[in-house]
Amino acid sequence: MKRKYFFEILTFLMISIAVSGCGAKTKTENDRIYLSGGWSYALSEGDAAQMKFQPLSDDALFDLSNLVEGGRGFIWLCRSFTLSENLSDVPVAVYLGRITIADETYLNGTYIGGEGRMPPNEFSAWNTARFYPLPQTLIEKGKENNLVVKIWIDGEGSIVSRPFIGKAADAKRAANYEAFWNSRINLIFAFLMIVIAGYHFLMWLKDRTGRENLMFALINILSAMYLSVFYYADLPGVSGNPLPFLFFQKVFSSALSFLFPFLVTLFIQSFLNEHECRKIFFVRLAITLIPIAIVLCAPSYQVLRSMRWTQVFLVPPLIYILFILCRAVVTHNPDAKVLLIGFSPLVASVLLDLLVHGVLKIYDFPYISSLGWQLVIVTLLFILANRFANSRLEVEELNRTLEQKVEKRTAELKESNSKLSQANGELEVKNGLLADAKRRADRDMKLAVYVQNSFYEGMRPAFKDWDIAYTFRPAAGVSGDLYDFFHDGENLQGVGLFDVSGHGIASGLVTMLAKTVIDRKFKEGLALPFNKVMKEINEQIVLAKGDIENYLTGVILRMKGDHVEYINAGHPKVFFRSGKTGKVVPIELKNSDSSGGIIGMTGIEPDFRTIGFPVHEGDSILLYTDCMSESKNKTAEEYGTDRIAKSFSHVDGSSKKMLKEILSEFESFTAGSEIKDDLTVIVLTYKPHRADAMNV
Repeated sequence: MKRKYFFEILTFLMISIAVSGCGAKTKTENDRIYLSGGWSYALSEGDAAQMKFQPLSDDALFDLSNLVEGGRGFIWLCRSFTLSENLSDVPVAVYLGRITIADETYLNGTYIGGEGRMPPNEFSAWNTARFYPLPQTLIEKGKENNLVVKIWIDGEGSIVSRPFIGKAADAKRAANYEAFWNSRINLIFAFLMIVIAGYHFLMWLKDRTGRENLMFALINILSAMYLSVFYYADLPGVSGNPLPFLFFQKVFSSALSFLFPFLVTLFIQSFLNEHECRKIFFVRLAITLIPIAIVLCAPSYQVLRSMRWTQVFLVPPLIYILFILCRAVVTHNPDAKVLLIGFSPLVASVLLDLLVHGVLKIYDFPYISSLGWQLVIVTLLFILANRFANSRLEVEELNRTLEQKVEKRTAELKESNSKLSQANGELEVKNGLLADAKRRADRDMKLAVYVQNSFYEGMRPAFKDWDIAYTFRPAAGVSGDLYDFFHDGENLQGVGLFDVSGHGIASGLVTMLAKTVIDRKFKEGLALPFNKVMKEINEQIVLAKGDIENYLTGVILRMKGDHVEYINAGHPKVFFRSGKTGKVVPIELKNSDSSGGIIGMTGIEPDFRTIGFPVHEGDSILLYTDCMSESKNKTAEEYGTDRIAKSFSHVDGSSKKMLKEILSEFESFTAGSEIKDDLTVIVLTYKPHRADAMNV
């Protein structure tokens, strides 16, 4: 069975079980005295025997608040019944199902049970199934008996189940069924959510870059708290809990609901590796906090219930979530479809609740929206687990393949060293020939340097939306570094920075070959998914260089207005600097040790992954080759990526100024030590409608 259909099928089966449970006849059903109709009611206080009861419409049981003046007060319901012969000599009980808010139930004037708390310390027992045994000593056999239920009304009041009098075992079974689907199943899931939250919080503590684990942990904690409105009465010691009902409803039933879209949005953005504009973040935060502040100020429960209009504040966040997912689908982000599948049980359950309770008016059917959300939690749990497992497998596969390649190259190197050792004696004899060969090599090197430099000649980019500064410093002769700016006149379409393995003429020739391939494939693939463009570049380079063993690492960016797509192929980290806050973060995949593989290696199938993110006025991007991070000072200490990020965060202004300061700190650190590798550094700053580029 395909995984993506598993949870939909599970949802269908659970709903089918619920429906069959509600509709299935038991052997004792014929012995039941149903109490869905025939009630009368009174509003005055005092002795029930002295009250003037009047007939109650059967439909009124579902909303008793309209009968009480101002929607707040007590109502007395009376139902007369006579036991049948089948119930005369067996233990009997009354099943009243769910009652809002609180009740006291009497048989022939004697109290037999009650749930919830009456004023002044009221508390609703909405999800507690009422089951009260009827003592044989109180029942008048063969005569008419009176069942009286005193109900406290506060903005709401109802009996929504299908009440009946029957055998005690039958009534108890109906109450247990009601309690399971409306309360206990939520308590079970709440406990599991706390466990899930703890696990993912620990995962986040071990890897702070996995922000989606933190968001998922918070969502589970919030869900467990929100579900307490269903299972609170089943918690031990709750009956004597002085927790105010109004406070409980404000916080757990109302305020928490507005936090869900906020946290879900953060989770989705983390999962899709998307960055959010600070302005949008604060707008979302305001839309979350405003309704919370409103409901927390409600002076009474009736006022709180009248504030259901605040749910309009949920519409913008839900539309924004849908926008994020649709945008990710359009940009071919493979994780978007996974998330759509993950949230599908909630959508299906909400629609079913609207159909059953809103359209069909089947009030005794349990709400399953909470069950739908619980299935979403389980689905997302499997999705995150699957993602983690795939990442581990990718790393293991890459390590296994690389080990084989390293072993092969090591064997070839040993063989070459052996041959060189044997030839040492012959070299002394051939010094004259070597000197001549050196002269020819020097001449060839100069020619290669000239040819390579011609590839970069005249490259002084000046683009209307991007301020660019860069430096290109070959260590000696031909460089193994390759950079390129892809553009259409004044419009910058992309930037590439690559580093060819090895040194000398061979690596220099590979840079020129690769530059031609990369430039052509980039322009041909402007309309293609970016990872496919990179895959075609890799395949073409592998084909073009033949048996040459040099390979490439690199990064490549594609600009589309204020949106940037980015792929890293085994290259050092690329850093992003916010123009507003100055905060510097690496642009990288979450929960993945793989950088996507390297370019030009035969026998290795790289997995190039695209990261998309927006840029805003003043945001900057820093690209560099490994010379900067791996160069050492006089004490053999590497410069490292942390120092690069720190120097990038210290500076502000134009790209030229940033580059100058970054190079200054690098040169101060490495002063007195030899730079043995080619150095290329590029700084890009997004400044719409401004052309200011400089080659340092």
